[in-house]
Amino acid sequence: MLYPSHQGAQDGRLAAPSQHYGPGQQSATSALNSFVTYAKAIQDLDKKHFPDEYAGHSDRIRELEPLLRAHGILDVMQIRNPDVAALLDQ
Repeated sequence: MLYPSHQGAQDGRLAAPSQHYGPGQQSATSALNSFVTYAKAIQDLDKKHFPDEYAGHSDRIRELEPLLRAHGILDVMQIRNPDVAALLDQ
């Protein structure tokens, strides 16, 4: 007889999968959360008065683009802010 590998298996419940990410890896959810955070920051930031911060946020958005594309996130969402959309190769 096989024994359940986790508590709750007796009544058909499944354990939530654990996700372990190696160095340089990020989940789609985490990437999306980061993207929204940086996009909102750019939206509320005056580019002329805070050029370093704006450039930093822009760089982070560009770094997240490949992961967002790989997970299909940019295929199903529309970027309405023209400044943020210009940062992405759409």
